[in-house]
Amino acid sequence: MNESTPGPRRQAQSEKNMRGEEEQAEISLRHAANMKEGRATGVTTLVNTSNKGPSSKKKGRSKKAHVLAVSVEQATQNFLEKGEQIAKDSQDLKEELIAAVEDVRKQGDTMRVASSEFADDPCSSVKRGTMVRAARALLSAVTRLLILADMADVMRLLAHLKIVEEALEAVKNATNEQDLANRFKEFGKEMVKLNYVAARRQQELKDPQCRDEMAAARGALKKNATMLYTASQAFLRHPDVAATRANRDYVFKQVQEAIGGISSSAQATSPTDEKHGHAGIGELAAALNEFDVTHFNM
Repeated sequence: MNESTPGPRRQAQSEKNMRGEEEQAEISLRHAANMKEGRATGVTTLVNTSNKGPSSKKKGRSKKAHVLAVSVEQATQNFLEKGEQIAKDSQDLKEELIAAVEDVRKQGDTMRVASSEFADDPCSSVKRGTMVRAARALLSAVTRLLILADMADVMRLLAHLKIVEEALEAVKNATNEQDLANRFKEFGKEMVKLNYVAARRQQELKDPQCRDEMAAARGALKKNATMLYTASQAFLRHPDVAATRANRDYVFKQVQEAIGGISSSAQATSPTDEKHGHAGIGELAAALNEFDVTHFNM
């Protein structure tokens, strides 16, 4: 027996409520992750319910739906593997990341069951609604995991910045040229680590202005760090010459400002307005979106 189709007003209100819930659930992420680095791309697509009621087509199993359900399941599994690696490698928010991964696993299992049941009976409005809610819950869990991973990345970068600042202060307090050489060597090692983390963060920033500011700060840091040793050496050789002290202090200030620029850019939040958009749709979101487009617009 076919399920009854709701009246026009009730149906319109239901669809309006669904769209409202989707808008509330939509979260603008700050990072586009590199999959080869054990990262996951930000999820930017939520399930869009059809403006049409249940299909009048003859009921039956959908081969295409089953194929897409398997695709969603595989994409979820791939994402879980990335998420587990993120949690394992992270030094910050480890417990929170592990909990978020488990939530994605739980919601993924729910989505697997719901999508399979919907594929068996694609004309059922009840099963369709169950799958929509499952998909929304899964994307919400994935989004939370990505936000936590993003926060952990920022914390990691800020920790590196602090280490570099301490190494910089050590260089400034060097008492002789040999001491300067030793301290500058340590400073250089920390600079290499910082540059790697900052470069990755730069790629993750959505806002072009933030990316440009990060690139400029990194460039300024590299340029002035190179001059730092020469300026410090000149000062140690001629400490009574005002010009050498002024030159050293100027270079130190430039390095400090560059570090501050990296810190500010790293913590910047990308704009959420539509004209900026998002960097990309991950494998999981793409699979869910294909399922949505194919079967919700029947």
